[in-house]
Amino acid sequence: MSLATVEFSRCLPRFERWQLDVGNHCPSGVKAALTDLGLMASFLAERDLDQIDGPALLEFVTWLRRDRGNCPAAANRKISSVKTYMRFLRFLQIEGAESVPARELKCVHSPWRGPLQTLGPEEVRRLLDGIDRTSAHGLRDFTICSLLYRLGLRVGEVHRLDTGSIDLEGLTLTVAGKGGRQRVLPLVDDMPDLLRQYLAVRERFYRSRGHSALFLSQKGARLAVRTIEENFSLLVSRTGPFSIPKVTPHTLRHAFASHAVDGGNCDLVVLKAVMGHAILASTDIYLHPSHETLRRAVNDHLANEILAGLTGVEILSLQQNRRL
Repeated sequence: MSLATVEFSRCLPRFERWQLDVGNHCPSGVKAALTDLGLMASFLAERDLDQIDGPALLEFVTWLRRDRGNCPAAANRKISSVKTYMRFLRFLQIEGAESVPARELKCVHSPWRGPLQTLGPEEVRRLLDGIDRTSAHGLRDFTICSLLYRLGLRVGEVHRLDTGSIDLEGLTLTVAGKGGRQRVLPLVDDMPDLLRQYLAVRERFYRSRGHSALFLSQKGARLAVRTIEENFSLLVSRTGPFSIPKVTPHTLRHAFASHAVDGGNCDLVVLKAVMGHAILASTDIYLHPSHETLRRAVNDHLANEILAGLTGVEILSLQQNRRL
């Protein structure tokens, strides 16, 4: 027995409601999962596959990698979406769902690419210095980038911030993270003053008095994630090039965590709480030492002191003695 393709598509709206209303999953994550599942539904329809079984799953993953050119990470996200949905169908006791071997479907192997590459401190400074802070929109964008780097926020978390998220008396910022999880982060150093300046400038934005969103667009609506990314892309093109090929708003979040670990004074559990990770394993990627950390470890090693006293002639003499 196998699962009918029509049942796979029919239950998608119910899955969406469950994920949002009951599972309390992040809307952007649910939207991405539905996109993945819609892609599989289209794949099955194009090949006239009216039943889903093990071979159909393998054929879908093969198509993702060979024909569609998905990288391991992109393919694995789609595999994860399918496995989550199939588990939902099994709970609904949809006929044939139990027989689909989605649980045994392995992820695509992702080779380790070395330590996480991100911007260095001087590059972050150059990037932020490239923002014109004398204009209202410039100060808005500078405040956004500062929150991304100073507090390690996700771009979606910045998008969801309201004016009520800021407590300038208690010097805290309440962030709505993934899965509806909230975390309260401290505002330190110049962040309170920067937010006060921005809040004063925010009053110039269209419809600012009638909107709760912290960051507004030119039309007086909540600033969209895509707009934040497009403005950031223009900033990168003006201030580049940089040491890594792709610089996005999420790069500043990576830089925040990497610089905290490289500084040597950040507990991993504390970093997990600040970044809003659900599990500690998500924070482990920042444990890989950066290139600069590796360089310092090699430069500070006792071997340098030992070898520093050996001239080229002495080394040559040692080599000749070994031959004898």
